[in-house]
Amino acid sequence: MGQEVLELAAGTGRITVPIARAGVRIVGLERAPAMLDIARARGAGIENLSWVEADMTDFDLGRSFGLVTIPYRSFLHLMTVEAQKACLERVLAHLEPGGRLALNFFNPDLSIIGDWVGGRRGGLERLAPTRHPKSGRRVEWWQSNRYETSQQRLDHTRVGEELSDEGVVVSRVYNEMPMRYVFRFEFEHLLALTGFEVEALYGGFDREPFGASSTEMVWLARPKT
Repeated sequence: MGQEVLELAAGTGRITVPIARAGVRIVGLERAPAMLDIARARGAGIENLSWVEADMTDFDLGRSFGLVTIPYRSFLHLMTVEAQKACLERVLAHLEPGGRLALNFFNPDLSIIGDWVGGRRGGLERLAPTRHPKSGRRVEWWQSNRYETSQQRLDHTRVGEELSDEGVVVSRVYNEMPMRYVFRFEFEHLLALTGFEVEALYGGFDREPFGASSTEMVWLARPKT
């Protein structure tokens, strides 16, 4: 099966479990017990999958991995430079020789930030509706963003309303997601400070070149040689 993979901030196993089902030996690390309960149930019976309850800034698993991943912008939930550095240092300590770190987060768009800060956008914006995975009912979504540019902080709020066939709201969910957004050269500097070098930076998940119009940053880093 090759070298083992470690996924940080694995949450409910949405990404971890399919990787394990593909035959990869993988460990999912998550600090929230409630999320781990869901993840364990989702991955029950998969022998090449294991879970660890720990914080991604402070863990010691006593072994190393060929690949460490931090998918879906989870790195941005580290709200200070100290926490970001601590996470990267822990990753470095858990990589096999020749191992890699792979992670992604959005590319901050100054024009979008300016729209929210300057009041051209505000309140709740409607998003595309979805279907509830269990009930099949229509779910209407809204979002709102509040930026504190002096701290590079984004407080993202998302509201979902599940509707009955008659259009009555039967449940409502609020998600609050604070993030500290990171710019391209800032992250390169963080990697260098913590013992990494950049192997590749892509503008998308199909290895598109990173450019001015890229909405995503997909990083591949390795320990400095």
